[in-house]
Amino acid sequence: MIESDGVIQMLEKRVETISDDGWKKIIEDFRKLHENEERMERQLELEEAHKAKEEAKKALQEANKLNQEADKKVEKANKLVKQMVCKMYEDGFSLEQISEYCSLNVDEIQVLIKS
Repeated sequence: MIESDGVIQMLEKRVETISDDGWKKIIEDFRKLHENEERMERQLELEEAHKAKEEAKKALQEANKLNQEADKKVEKANKLVKQMVCKMYEDGFSLEQISEYCSLNVDEIQVLIKS
């Protein structure tokens, strides 16, 4: 207990010897340190947000690429259907027969044949 009393007395003397300017400097230094920590946290959050943005941008580009590839495949399939319908019509199939076979209505078949 005597030792801790001595430490307390020493600290009290040290506190008493620090001038108001010294306390102001300590407080100001602490405030600046705290502001710097907050600034660093915001900077890290900003960097993470930029990284997430870039990842999202890459994912969007990949999705657009896949969408374009899918559109090309649909276009190719539509061409094949048109060729098949035209060939069937040229071979003498009626519009109703083609409609049943291809699951298209007669109007859709007529549009394919005319285009």
